[in-house]
Amino acid sequence: MGIEIEKISIFSELNSQEIDILKGLLDLREYAPNEVIYTEGEEGDSLNIIIEGKVRINKRMVEGDQFCISTLKEGDVFGIMSFLDGSRHDATIVADQKTSLLVLRRTDFDGLYSSNPIIAAKILKRLAIHLASIVRNMNTQYMDLMHLMFRRSK
Repeated sequence: MGIEIEKISIFSELNSQEIDILKGLLDLREYAPNEVIYTEGEEGDSLNIIIEGKVRINKRMVEGDQFCISTLKEGDVFGIMSFLDGSRHDATIVADQKTSLLVLRRTDFDGLYSSNPIIAAKILKRLAIHLASIVRNMNTQYMDLMHLMFRRSK
């Protein structure tokens, strides 16, 4: 297997005993190249961590075509927003190559939150930091795009 759980950023604050508890909640799922992991609009209920391989994040365009907006690799996490709020997935995720995921279902996490709130709080803190990083990156890209458009309009 590609990556150790302790090295996954959202689990980096957990000690070895907490990791052992978490391991009992994680499922291993494997996907073949070009296999759809989930589809845009599908209900979401899990947090997914890539431990081997790569995935493509595709968005459906107005014409119906799929457009790859990003590629994620080993150690990356996806499905965070659906995991946290139960919303439908806003993109289609496709295995780019043979891919292995560790999957944490929201129902299992809710049970962890009840039985071991400190472990859940540590994971939620790291998820919040991860989301903040994504938002900062998107804000930077947005500002760069606005600056470019403003310069071209002159």
